[in-house]
Amino acid sequence: MNPPPGTSTHCSGARPHGFQSACLSLAALGMLHAVSALAADPAATDHVRGEFHELNDNGAWSWFMDERTIVDRGQLLVGSVRANGKFRNSKLPGWGNVELAVLNLASGKKNVAILHENLEQDDHNNPGLLVLQDGRYFAAYSKHGQEPKLYYRISERPGDATAWSPETEFVTPGEKAGKGTWAHTNNVTYANPLRLSAEGNRTYLFHRGHGLDPNYLVSDDDARTWRYGGKLYIGRDGYSPYTKYISNQRDAVHFVATEDHPRNFDNSLYHGFIREGNIHRSDGAVVAPLSTSTECAVHSWDLTRVYQGGPDNVAWMTDIHLDKDGRPVVLFTVQRGSAGLPRGKGGDDIRFHFARWDGAKWIEREIAHAGKRLYPGEDDYSGLGAIDPQNTNVVYLSTDADIATGKPLISTADGRRHHEIFRGETTDGGATWQWTPVTTNSTMDNLRPLVPQWKDERTALVWMRGSYKANRGEWTSKVVATLLKPADF
Repeated sequence: MNPPPGTSTHCSGARPHGFQSACLSLAALGMLHAVSALAADPAATDHVRGEFHELNDNGAWSWFMDERTIVDRGQLLVGSVRANGKFRNSKLPGWGNVELAVLNLASGKKNVAILHENLEQDDHNNPGLLVLQDGRYFAAYSKHGQEPKLYYRISERPGDATAWSPETEFVTPGEKAGKGTWAHTNNVTYANPLRLSAEGNRTYLFHRGHGLDPNYLVSDDDARTWRYGGKLYIGRDGYSPYTKYISNQRDAVHFVATEDHPRNFDNSLYHGFIREGNIHRSDGAVVAPLSTSTECAVHSWDLTRVYQGGPDNVAWMTDIHLDKDGRPVVLFTVQRGSAGLPRGKGGDDIRFHFARWDGAKWIEREIAHAGKRLYPGEDDYSGLGAIDPQNTNVVYLSTDADIATGKPLISTADGRRHHEIFRGETTDGGATWQWTPVTTNSTMDNLRPLVPQWKDERTALVWMRGSYKANRGEWTSKVVATLLKPADF
C-alpha cells in the first residue's frame, strides 16, 4: 500500500506512477535516501508540486552570476536571456534580449521588462541583481567574453522593476581581444553585485575580467558610480578559473574557486573569504591582502581545499550559501568515468556532492546522481542544483537519472529521458538525505533550479523548463516557478 501524499517511505514495494524508484536506499554511497509519495495527482503529465507560475515564455541563464533571482516587497524577480532560433540568427526579434520577469506574489500578476535588446544570444549574459539601499533595483550584465565592458541599469523607483534608468557602461582594464579569441584575454563575463554594511555599505561587483580571472569593481555611492578595485585570485593560466560568491551582507564575502574550466583541467575545489581587506582560508588564516590592481599573486590552490579532483573525478561548483552559524555550505558536481576521453565523449556519469565547513574542517559527501551532460562538448554541464538559503540542510537538484541508482529517469508521459527536480533534506549534516520529487512525469526538461532568499514559510523555486541545446545559441525553455508550502512535502 502506498503512503498518503506528504508522507515518506524508506523502502516501499510499490512505485508511484511516473516515478522510477520509491525505494532509494543508497548503500553504494553509504547513505540512506528516501522518496516521498507524490502529492495531488502524480500520474498527471508535467506534474509540479505547489503553486505553479509561468513567468516568461522563453529564457535561460548560466550559474556564475548572482543573485539571478530575488524576492522584495512581495515580488519575485528573475533575470534571463531570450533565444530566437540559433546563435547565427541575430536579426530575429528578441534574439539575445536581457530580460527581467516580475511576479506579484499576492495577485499573481506578471510583467517582463527588457533591460537590453539584442545584446547577445548567450545565457552567460544573464543579469546579477541587487536591492539598493534606497529600495531601487540594480541589474548588471555583460556579453560572454566579447569585450572588456560591463553594463548596468538602476530602476527608476524603489520597488518597481518595470521602469529603468538609461543603461550605463563601465569599461574594465585591458585591451579588447580579437573576435573568436577566448583564452588569455581581458574580456568580461558574469556579474555578481553585493554589499557589505560594515564597510560603509560599500558595493562590490565581482566579474570575470582582466586575464580571464576573477576581478572586482567598487562603488561607495549605492552603485551609481564605479571604479576598478582589483583582481581576486588567479588560476593556472589555462582558460579561466571559476568562482561562486556569497556574502554575509555585513563584513565578509565567501567564495569557492577552481583552477580552470573542467574541460581543460581535472579541477579540485577551494574556499576562501574576504574580510577587512584580506583574503583568508576557511580557518581564518590570512593568505594575502586583497589586490587593488590587476597584479595578483594569490592562486586558487593557496586557499583551503574543499575537494580533491582528479582525472576520474572532475569538480565544478554549483552553489554556495552560509548556514545559520555563518559557515559556508557548497553544492557541486563531479564528472566520473571520463578519464582519458576526448572532449565530447565524456559526461555520462555526473554526481552531486555536498560539503560544509564545521568550524575546523570541510566535511564532503556524494549525495545523488546528476545524470548525463546536457550536450556534447560541455561534458560537465549538468541540470545543476540550488541550496535553500533559508535552510542550508535543503537542496533542490535537477537530474535525468534515478537519484540512487543512476539509471535513466524515463517519463511515462512520453517514454523519454528528462531532467526532473527533487527536493533533498538532511538532518545529520549531509550523511543521509530524504528526497521528494517536485516535478514528475514530464514531457520536457526541468533545469537549473534557483531559490531566492525569502522571509516566508513558503519557498520560491525557479527553474528553466523546456529544451536547452547550447549556452551560446539555442533554447526554448520557459522561466517558471512554484511556490512551495511546508504542507506540500
